[in-house]
Amino acid sequence: MLPTTLRTERLLLRSQRPEDAPLVKAAVDASLAHLKASVAWARHEPSPLADYTARLARSAAAFHAGEQWSYSIFDPAASRVLGGVAAERVEPALASLVGADALELGYWLRADATGRGHAAEATLALAKAVFAHLGAPRVAICHDPANQASGSVPRRLGFHCLGTVPDAVLPDRQAADGGIRTASMVWTLDAEALRRAEESRLAPQIS
Repeated sequence: MLPTTLRTERLLLRSQRPEDAPLVKAAVDASLAHLKASVAWARHEPSPLADYTARLARSAAAFHAGEQWSYSIFDPAASRVLGGVAAERVEPALASLVGADALELGYWLRADATGRGHAAEATLALAKAVFAHLGAPRVAICHDPANQASGSVPRRLGFHCLGTVPDAVLPDRQAADGGIRTASMVWTLDAEALRRAEESRLAPQIS
């Protein structure tokens, strides 16, 4: 079971819950143009507050059932939602590329929270939690090759790029406009590779 709360140097990640609906809606409503250009789910926004409350209730149930783990990204005081990050089990097509025991990570940020490394910071925190608490050997990130902002996150965190695969290999991935992507870029990070990298950074340097 993943912890319901994760903290980083600058962020609070808290499992989604219905009472956070006003803050999540505010983050989305303030960023409609930005989100509609990058994520398919934003095509249907803005939505009524009641819809957010229901969605977050379903998300909370999925979290506690171990089906999907979605967090809202907050500022340290938990007064403002900056975005979201989530982990879910890979579907068969992606499993054939990255392994059946991997989890896929996804993320989004409100428009005025971009460009500060928040997505990478939250994604790394969730990857570490997945490795520590769920025992997953690796995590994966998939995105539209045209979405350079999404690609900067795994690149910054040292993920290994498996390349760009066509829809025939990884089918039914939605593009931001609601259509089906013709291709997806796939990245992976192994738990062991991350452990070695962190040990190397912490090791004393001998001159």
